[in-house]
Amino acid sequence: MHTPDQNAMQIDAVAMATPSESFYAALSEIGQLLMRSLEPPMLYEAVIEVLERRIGARLVMVGELQGGQWRRIAPARTAPGVADVYPERLPFALARPAFWRGEPQLESDVRQLEGLEALRPAYVRHGVRAVAAVPVLKFGEVCAALVIRAGDADFFSAPMIELLRQAAASIGLGLEACEQRARLLQSVRDEARQRRVLRLFSEMVKLVTHSADEPSLLAGACRVARGIGGYRTAWIGLCEEGDPAALRVRAQEGLADDVTGARFVPAEHAHAGDAVARALSTGEAQVGHAAGADRPEWAPGEGPSGMRTLLALPLRTGGAVVGCFVIGADEVDAFGAIEIRVFAEMAVELGLGIQMQNAQAARLAAERDLRFGLQYFRTILSRQHAGIVVMSEGRRVSFANEAFCTLFGLAETPAELEGLPAEAFYERLRQACADPEREWRRIQEILARDEPVEGDEVVMKDGRTFLRDFTPIRIDGVLQGRLWHQRDVTGQKMHEARVERLAFYDVVTGLPNRRLLFDLLEQARARATEQGALLAVGVLDLDRFKSVNDTIGHGGGDCVLAEASARILGMLREADVLARFGGDEFALVIAGLDSREQLDVISRCILQALRAPFNLMGEQLYLSASVGWTLFPLDASDAEGLVRHADLAMYAAKEEGKDRGSLYEPAMELEQLRLQAMRERIAQALQRSHLQLLFQPIVYIDGLPGLHGVAGMEALLRLGDTDELIEPAKFMHVLDDPQLARPIGRYVLDEALRCCQSWMRAGISIPVSINISTRHLLHPAFFIDIDAVLENYPGVMDVGFGIEVTETGPSMDHARAKVVIEECRRRGIRVGLDDFGTGSASLSHIQKLDIEHIKLDQSFVRDILDDERNMAIAAGVITTARMLAKTVIAEGVETAEQGDLLASLGCHQLQGFSISRPMPAEAVPAWVAGWVPPASWGSLVSERQSLLASQTDGA
Repeated sequence: MHTPDQNAMQIDAVAMATPSESFYAALSEIGQLLMRSLEPPMLYEAVIEVLERRIGARLVMVGELQGGQWRRIAPARTAPGVADVYPERLPFALARPAFWRGEPQLESDVRQLEGLEALRPAYVRHGVRAVAAVPVLKFGEVCAALVIRAGDADFFSAPMIELLRQAAASIGLGLEACEQRARLLQSVRDEARQRRVLRLFSEMVKLVTHSADEPSLLAGACRVARGIGGYRTAWIGLCEEGDPAALRVRAQEGLADDVTGARFVPAEHAHAGDAVARALSTGEAQVGHAAGADRPEWAPGEGPSGMRTLLALPLRTGGAVVGCFVIGADEVDAFGAIEIRVFAEMAVELGLGIQMQNAQAARLAAERDLRFGLQYFRTILSRQHAGIVVMSEGRRVSFANEAFCTLFGLAETPAELEGLPAEAFYERLRQACADPEREWRRIQEILARDEPVEGDEVVMKDGRTFLRDFTPIRIDGVLQGRLWHQRDVTGQKMHEARVERLAFYDVVTGLPNRRLLFDLLEQARARATEQGALLAVGVLDLDRFKSVNDTIGHGGGDCVLAEASARILGMLREADVLARFGGDEFALVIAGLDSREQLDVISRCILQALRAPFNLMGEQLYLSASVGWTLFPLDASDAEGLVRHADLAMYAAKEEGKDRGSLYEPAMELEQLRLQAMRERIAQALQRSHLQLLFQPIVYIDGLPGLHGVAGMEALLRLGDTDELIEPAKFMHVLDDPQLARPIGRYVLDEALRCCQSWMRAGISIPVSINISTRHLLHPAFFIDIDAVLENYPGVMDVGFGIEVTETGPSMDHARAKVVIEECRRRGIRVGLDDFGTGSASLSHIQKLDIEHIKLDQSFVRDILDDERNMAIAAGVITTARMLAKTVIAEGVETAEQGDLLASLGCHQLQGFSISRPMPAEAVPAWVAGWVPPASWGSLVSERQSLLASQTDGA
């Protein structure tokens, strides 16, 4: 059996014995192959087949230079069993310098050649020992290698090497012929493309010259680009006003019909957007490629499939980029240098065409506007409500409208007035005026100055008032005529008089308003200073006037205000001033006083006049008033200061019990400053968490020791911004402040319920009650605050909590208070009335409200042992409350004796220092656990139980 080396030697021997006729035959066939103009890969394959068949060459391959390596081109496919000896790539380093000069390279023992270690097993298996590599030259440069393997170097005899050189040379000639054919074809294509773009350019110039308007120009450009150029799509977008980064599609070919008019934002389109954006920003033509995308977005809407490239051409008018001409093509190389250059010129022509069309459109619009303006001018002047006359420089009427004839009551028509001499015309004007001579002098003065006059007022014989404008008509500085413009402003004058009255007088009472008051007060101050007399300034407010509006409505309230102002005026002199500030508040200015006693008499008379009943709608209403006074120059303040001081005195009169007068004292302003300072102090304390709550127990009189004898805890607010806690009595006015009432109320709600929930966690389940200001109670968001705090502390409702409002709260807005209290009770929130007996609430009023308990004010409890009247009031309140099924809580119980007496009167619950002083929240659980009622209460409880039992038996 023969080894692979023996087989190779036999084959090589056969090859060596090949006659020269075979060499010539091989060269002849290779020459015939060149005549067929095969492409390089096919040529390589055919040459290999000839060499193997004619001269017995083995394992022949052709490799080309690519990327720093030899890459095998042929055979493209290898026979079974020999694939391992046909490497795909080999390094350049295997080629010696002579090879690059065109000399064949022979390796007699490739099994030992460095760089081919990976092929060594294959060479052994196939019996390959020698390799010849013949360079293939194209235009004098090595571009490929013809490689033949053999079992022995003797195979590559000199004739064989020469044959292989001739074969490689033939391959090189074939490659050169193929390259020349490609260049020729490209030249032909370039020439065709050049002819096409030049034709496009010619057609574009025609379009620019002959298009009727801009839309037809843009549509024609797209049609020419697609029809003559053969491109896939063409569209034109113009920049939008105010957004140069966005285009509005004005014309297109090759896209969907609904694309025209669409908005195209380059930043939103991955492919076309980049090229278009660069064209718009740089002002130069830009080419974009698909980068391998199947359906890139080349245009607004969904771009057509198959397009691979586009050309974006910026359009300019007047040096500024105004849009973009975008052409899309299927070929990647559709836009070469020649197309780009010609298309750029086309874009220039198209921009000029757009500019020409815009200029033509502007000119036509200007001509149309001029014609319309002239006609419009005459039409407007003819139909004006104001009278208009144009006098020519020749001193004759050249135009008059119907309104002028109507204003002056002329018998002539406008057409009959035209041509009338100026003297006759002016005579008609002046005869219609209230003062003809004065009017004639005025006309002569206006004509002599020949300058514009506006708003010249003319009074007519019939009482009407005209406003006249006079305008010289000059064109290029030359006087061409004069225009008279006259309008009837009689109605306007009357309206202005009414407006002026509304601006200075109150609508309801007809009295001067605040604005006029200060003007009159300043004048009165000046006169008082000159005369050395006293000037009284007062502020009067009707007491409880809100109840009038609630009872008889605002219309009835206005009637009461009008009658009240009439009564006050009846007490004043003609020189005195009464003004209405608004609402039920009035201001008074009384001059020429000699003394304070004189003012007291006037003040009492005014108050007495207002005490008389007001008869309205068949009912009698009784009112009173509170008035505050200050005297100038004893009070040397300015007008605003005097009114402010009188206002302070008025509030002092209300504090003293209403239905009286009070004179301003400097201490009142100090008190006002103190109150304002306290308001700011409370506001800061709220922000800095310096407010805190103490808790005072409420106990059952007949209760038990410890938890079950405690009815609840009342949360008491304290100001703690110093070492000493400050009680609410010193900042009570702040609790109802419009800006602070709700924030304070929300703080108290949150803190009280938090403490209540902490007691529950400690095993002490007792309800807590909270004082709510009137303003917070009636606030529209009151229940929003309630719901928010209950959501944070849901367990509190298991033991319950209550709110307490003062007597004055429900009386401020009874209807609203009733709704709020009923909603609280529906939600399970207890509602009580605090400080009962100190306000104006009646028992019938309370009976209508769903109130659970009444707190007897401590002013009645404090002296209950010594003052029979207080005891009688307490007994009456307790008895009446029991009849109304209301619980009574007595507050301010400071001694055990007071508690015993209240218990004997039938009071239900007690609260006060004799039971406990207010304590911090953390002290509550221990106090409740240790609560022991006084021993005296036990006998009272037994007596009451015996009494109840006997009453039951009697029944």
